[in-house]
This record gives sequence, structure tokens and C-alpha cells, in this order.
Amino acid sequence: MNHNNHALRDYFLYGLGFILLLEWLYPVPYITSGGGVTAFIVIAAVFFIVTLLRLPIILSFLLRVVVTVGALFWLFPSSQGAQESWFSLVAQDFFDNIVYILAGNVLELSELFRTFLFIVLLSILSYLLHYWIVHVRKILLFLIVSVVYVGAIDSFTEYSGEASIVRLFIIGMLLVVTLRLLKNGEKNGNFSFAKLGKVMAFISVFILTAASLSFVMPKPEPQWSDPVPFLESVFGFASGGTPIQRIGYSEDDSMLGGGFVQDDTPVFEATMEQGEYWKGETKNVYTGSGWDLSVDETNEGHVSPPIQPDELEPVEREEKEAQLQFYGEGEQRFNHFFYPGELLSNEIENVHTEQVEPVVIHPVSNQATFLNGQAPPNQYELAYFEQTFQIAALKEDEEGFSGLEMDAYTQLPEALPDRVQELAEEITATSETVYDQVRAIEQYLRGPEFQYETEDVPVPSANQDYVDQFLFETQRGYCDNFSTAMAVMLRTLDIPTRWVKGFTEGELIESNEDNQSFLISNNNAHSWVEVYFPSAGWVSFEPTPSFTGFNFEQEQLDLENNDLEEIPTPEEQEDFELPEEEAQIEEAEEGTNDEAASNDGQSYGWLIGTSVGLFIVFGTLVFVFRKRLSTSYVNRKQRSAQSVEDYAQSFERLLWLLRLYGVKRTENQTIREYAQYVEKELALHDRPMVQLAATYEQFLYSDNKEQLNKQKFDENWKKMLNQITS
Repeated sequence: MNHNNHALRDYFLYGLGFILLLEWLYPVPYITSGGGVTAFIVIAAVFFIVTLLRLPIILSFLLRVVVTVGALFWLFPSSQGAQESWFSLVAQDFFDNIVYILAGNVLELSELFRTFLFIVLLSILSYLLHYWIVHVRKILLFLIVSVVYVGAIDSFTEYSGEASIVRLFIIGMLLVVTLRLLKNGEKNGNFSFAKLGKVMAFISVFILTAASLSFVMPKPEPQWSDPVPFLESVFGFASGGTPIQRIGYSEDDSMLGGGFVQDDTPVFEATMEQGEYWKGETKNVYTGSGWDLSVDETNEGHVSPPIQPDELEPVEREEKEAQLQFYGEGEQRFNHFFYPGELLSNEIENVHTEQVEPVVIHPVSNQATFLNGQAPPNQYELAYFEQTFQIAALKEDEEGFSGLEMDAYTQLPEALPDRVQELAEEITATSETVYDQVRAIEQYLRGPEFQYETEDVPVPSANQDYVDQFLFETQRGYCDNFSTAMAVMLRTLDIPTRWVKGFTEGELIESNEDNQSFLISNNNAHSWVEVYFPSAGWVSFEPTPSFTGFNFEQEQLDLENNDLEEIPTPEEQEDFELPEEEAQIEEAEEGTNDEAASNDGQSYGWLIGTSVGLFIVFGTLVFVFRKRLSTSYVNRKQRSAQSVEDYAQSFERLLWLLRLYGVKRTENQTIREYAQYVEKELALHDRPMVQLAATYEQFLYSDNKEQLNKQKFDENWKKMLNQITS
């Protein structure tokens, strides 16, 4: 077979390896926060082409770097109007994520950095597959690892791996048998494409026969219990393959759902007159599975606080102050401030630089940050407005929504089921004002039809709407479920609404005549709803049962006209007639006020997938290059040998290295007999192994152990090492 036929044959077999690699890519949407698989297939194909070019190692490495950077720019393009260059933003992101890794906080890794790791994994796999198929002619190890990988993803995510296992079996069998025959045939030089076709035809018939027999044969019930529930309990997974997340404030809200475990890690301590909810940010785009932020040229600016007008008729404002002390040293991990009510401070002192820096608020996200982009200090003091809303004035608010761009806050996905709007219209059928509509939906969600649950919370399937599942199927969940459902139902009524996340007031730890101190932990992460009223601005509402909510001043009742209609306060709404045991449970839940602000439903998914992949690649690299690594280790040890004992150990390591390379010693062979056997197997003529064995026997059995010709030993050692590795 000429060189061109050899290359064509290798390209064909390498193409089958690429098909095997595709089975690693199909589960990508199930182990990341979303997105398609097409981009990763294209990236993997480019890496395969780079490998086929067989460029010098330096040039190949530089080309892979270019492909990686280009892929990141393709997947994460630079936003318009960005003040910093794309490369500087990526460099800062890499630096932040390396800090997270060193701190052991891998769950905080950004989507860009996780994607970078996955692209690096694809680059390494493209090289390894070429090495296994073209050079070593072995693929069984990668096939076994692929089956384990697909099986793990199938067990712990929504991905169905049945068809993938079948494809792996078919392609894998073709490669395993073909490479085995090819390896044997290359020794004799009699392998051809005709033989390859016959082999593949035989394997195809064998696979078809085996599949047919397995399909028609009776199948007994599983004899072993399902190990997945045990693994779930050990590693903290929810039933159904959904990872149980750890409660806390997260920046990625694109995939909501799934349960969480409690985490009482303290975040900050607040000293103020009384407890308040702490706002972190708002989001206005509901995707059907979570929340995102609309950012374009019209809302990229920042404004100085307060962001709402000073005088609002339905709102009573009282200026107050709060001091915050975050746990840990240096700058905190949040890049924005947390504040209660309406932020009043337009400057905050950075205790690290002892400089007063201006504070600005993003008009859409409501994130408060330093104007210069620095992270907030661990300790700061701010002024804010405590707000109390007048119910009577809110009821009279019928001015329309001309003061706000409604589209950004009434947006809904086209795939939202119609029954969500129908339910909202049914709940508010008797409501006369916008305020009454808002309260009706809030009270409906706080009613006995819904159950507050933090652990057994399912994740919607790929094409299922998050709110629709909660309202009509599960009717159980935590703050993200309740707040998102309220915001979406109000939007179906064209009422501008946005989703808010932050922390509840926390746990009271100290109190005096002037101030109280509250400990805010990860357990206090929370989300709620803000509704826009033209005369009052953004008004907060609390749809989650067992949470106290916000300040509303009740309208006076007109007893003379028998106007007995009364809007219950949030405290009255949360008390339903419950059995004593359930009431105690509700009271205990209220005391903790623990809620996840945003739950990255796939955070453990990508972590498992990427970690397993990287671990497999690392282990495979060690296995593939075990001989080189062992040779390097043995050679380095021998170079550092000084005493006779060191040289004796060098000879023992040489015996170990020979076993690794396949020249094994039988149980009944003496050292001298084994040395002669080695020289015969390796076709040695100047007897270096026998001389080394004689020196070693002298060390073992002679009284004069110090008599050693080190120069001769080194010469024989080098000859043996070169012969073994040649």
C-alpha cells in the first residue's frame, strides 16, 4: 500500500474517532447553562483538522491558541459601547476565575471560563484520538471512558443516552476490531482496503445479529438496586437527577429550578434602626426558564441615586442610615452594593484607599456600583429612604404607564402557554384597580393551594415553561417560583413588573436603644417582585408565603357607608388556618428566612461533566505516557545516585522499567538468568545487562559492598536505557 493509501486509511479511521467524540458533545446543553452544540462541533472539527496537518509542535500549539481565542470571541462577542477592549475583559475574567479556583470556590466560575476549559478539553482529545488511532492503533480505553461518561450524564441529567450507547457500541466495535487487525497486518505489510471492507461487513453482520437477538430475547428485571439514589445522597443530588444546589446569591439566573441545601455561611453584618430587605439587582427579561437583563444602547448609562423622584404622593419616605461589614479580608466578592429601600447615598468612602468615590445606579439592573468600576469595600456606610406606600393613593393610580417604556417590563416569551394568562385574568376578574389586581395575584400565590418547599423542587424539562410547571403541575417551590410566577402573570395583564433579588433582613444578633445588628447569611438570599405605578414609581410586593414583605399603610374604612372592604396586610395574608404541627413548621421556616436568590439549575451539571472530562483526560495522559514518565523518573534517580545503595536501587528500578516495557522476569529465574534473557530479547551484544546484574549480586552477597566501578555502571546503564526506549 503506497503512502497516499496509508494516509487515506488513517483519515478514515480518524474520522470514525471524530464520530466517537461527538457523543461527548451532544450532552453539552444538558450539563451547561444552555446553548446549542453546533458551535462545539465546529470547534472540535477545526482541532481535528489542525491535528491532521501534523505541524511542528510550536506552530501547532500557536494555531490551537488562535482557534481557542477565536472560538471564545465567537461565543462571547464584545458588547457594543464597551469601554474596555474584549481582550482586557477576558483577561480580567480569567484572573477572577483563577482566584476562585485557588480559593476552592469552583461553583463561581464564569460561563466564559467554563467554556474555555471545555474547548481546551476538545483540543486535548483531538490529539489523543489521533495518537491512539494512527500511532498506537488502540481505542478500547477511550471507548470504555466514553461509555462511562455518557452513562453518568444519562443518570444525573435529563439527557437520554440510550441511542448514544448504541452508536458508541457500533462505531467502537468497528474501530476496535479494525485497529487490531490493522496492527497485526502492518507487521506483514498485507493490509488493504479490500480486507478492511470485508472486516467491516463482518462486524456489521455481527452487530446486527447481536442487536436482533438482544431485542427478541426475554429481559429479566434488574437484580441490583439502583445506585443513583445512593450517589445522590452522598454527593448532594436531588431526586430525578437534579443537583441540589447550595443556597446563596448567584449572578446567573438563566436556569431556575431544583432544590437546595441550607448554608449558614455569613455574608455581612448590618447595623441599622430596624431590619430591611437588601436589594442587589433587578432583571426584566423572562426567558421561559429564568431571568436575564436587557442591555442595549438606550440603557447602558448610569444615574446618581436616588433614582426615583424625591416627592411621590403615595410614598412616605424617612431618611435612615445603615452600616455594613462584609466577612473576609480585602474587597468583597460582589461587584455591587446592597441597599434597602431607595438608595440615597451618591458617594461612599472606600476604606482601603480612604477615598470617597461617587456611586451610580444602572437604570435597568438597579445595581449600585462605584463610578470607577472598583469593587465595593468590605465595610461601608450608606443612607437610604425607608418607604411606606399608601394603599388608598395606589388604588387611585389610574394615570396609565406613559412615564415608563412598557415593552421592557411587559415582555414575555412567545412560547408562554395561554393558560398562564387565562389564570391571571380569572384571579383578577373582580379587581377594579391595578393595585387590586396586583394584590389578588399576590394573595393567590400566598394561599393554601401552594406549598413552600426548598428540597423536592423539580426542574422543568427542555421545552417546559418554568412558571407554567409551577402554577399547574407542581404548585410547590421557593421564592424564585413565587416571585417569577407573580411577575409573569402581571405581565400577561400588561402591568409593568420586574424581578428583584437580594437578601432578607437576616437574624437579629444585637439590639440597643438606637440600632439593631443583623447577621445576613447565604440562607437569607431571596427574590421578590416590583410593580410600577406612575405616581409612586417601583413598589415592592412579596408573593412568597412565610415572608413578612414590605410596609403598606392601610386605608381608612368608611364605617358610615358600611365600606367594610379591607385589604389584608402581608402579615395577615401569611396566616392561614393550619394544623398546629404545620403552623410550627411555617413558623420555623419564617424564622430562618432562607431562600435562594437565583439558582443556577445546571451548575453541578457542567461541574460534573467538565471535571469528569478533565480527570479522564489527565488520567489518560498519565496512562499513555506512563513509559516516558517512568523512564524519565528512573533516569533522574540514577543521575543523582551517590552511594552504593543508590546504585543498587537504580538496578532495581531498571528491573521495574523492563517489566513495564514487557520484558518480564519469571518466578524461577535468578537475576543472572534474567539478565541473559533480557540481552537475548533486546539483541544486546556487549553484555551490559549481565555486567549490571553482576554488580548488583556483588552488592547483595559480597562483604565488600563499597567496591563499585561507578563509571562502568553508568555506561552500562545508559546502554540499557537507550535499548529499552528505542
